Amino acid sequence: MKVCIAYESKYGNGKKCVEYLQNIIKAKGHDVDIFSIRNIKPDLLPEADFYIFSSPTHIGSLPWKMRRFLKKLNAKEGTKYALMTTCINLDTKVIQKMEEILGKKGMIKISEIKIKVRGMKGPLEEEYEEKIEKFVEEILSY
Repeated sequence: MKVCIAYESKYGNGKKCVEYLQNIIKAKGHDVDIFSIRNIKPDLLPEADFYIFSSPTHIGSLPWKMRRFLKKLNAKEGTKYALMTTCINLDTKVIQKMEEILGKKGMIKISEIKIKVRGMKGPLEEEYEEKIEKFVEEILSY
């Protein structure tokens, strides 16, 4: 399976999570591309069987760079995706906001994960690796 991960990360917590995610998926024999949304335009994101979008929470909301990226994304209807967010408060609406944007494109959400950050700049919660491993098992089972 070809997987494409697009992420935004201000302090490096999200980047750390998606790099770990990439390594697990690769170890399971899948092809994985990873891109910072700061370095690629939405229309240049390669075709994939499955997409993962990861965004931090900024002041309780979806950062404008990720919002703009998702709105400009060209995706085939029926394309499957999963969502990840890093956040201080697990009640964040970031997942919901990303899902609303992608749902209007006819994409199909498979799973989501929220990784808690213990301060604005980190560190990540201690069990973040275990949470990501379970997330991978869930998304690869589709």
